[in-house]
Amino acid sequence: MRKIGAVASILALTVSLAACGGKTAGTAQGSGSDGANEAATNLVALAKQVGDRTAETNTAHMVFTGGAGGMEVKGEGDMQLGGDNPAISMDMDAGGTGQMSMVLLDGVLYMKLPAGLVPGDKPWIKIDSNDKSNPMAQALGSLTDQMRQNADPREALEQFKDAGTIESTEQASVNGEETTHYKIKVDVQKLAENQKDATLAQAMQEAIKSGLKDFPVDLWVNDDGLPVRMSIEMPTADPTSGKTVPVKVQVDYTKWGEPVNIEAPPADQVGEMPR
Repeated sequence: MRKIGAVASILALTVSLAACGGKTAGTAQGSGSDGANEAATNLVALAKQVGDRTAETNTAHMVFTGGAGGMEVKGEGDMQLGGDNPAISMDMDAGGTGQMSMVLLDGVLYMKLPAGLVPGDKPWIKIDSNDKSNPMAQALGSLTDQMRQNADPREALEQFKDAGTIESTEQASVNGEETTHYKIKVDVQKLAENQKDATLAQAMQEAIKSGLKDFPVDLWVNDDGLPVRMSIEMPTADPTSGKTVPVKVQVDYTKWGEPVNIEAPPADQVGEMPR
């Protein structure tokens, strides 16, 4: 199950990045030229500005690449954020492991794994955190909770804005769009102190003990105030072992505001969670 854990770690961080482009509650503040000028140097203002610009635009297509525990993963998917139950679907190539898929819908996480990783002939598994008799379900169930919470941008942005600073900005072209590239440095100790997830906070504390003081976050925002790309490399926890692993993810966003269709897999294709 180590491979599942590495992929799950990448997915958790990918969802966190996806959340940073989603809907933020509240009235618009700090908009206009003054707000834009402040956002160039103030991470709190930048988080607010991006949230305001995307308040009515909570769907997007994303393409991502990531790595954790020696495994490289790439793929793409759709997201619909906002509310307590975000919907996200992803299809990915997990290197030598094979093709995999994930659906997060109505608070339930489904994973489609390559043949050989799941017993039986049903390709999908349902992650049920209420199954107290299954340690694997419990481990990945906490991942489901983390994904659901981090898909609320008020939670995801809150963590970075209080622990990070904007180091510099520059103009850059990404996928044919003109963007502002924000280079951000996040203080690991501050992030650990503000982290609500105990497992992730422990992973960060272990990273601090190993000498890690900060890590970079890069955000590219277009002229409409919408995220075009975000990349990050940070310590997180392998949900199947609890060990700290460095995870690197880059997410590109397109098709903001376009309709998405995210559905659960057919019930007859969903099998039991491995133990």
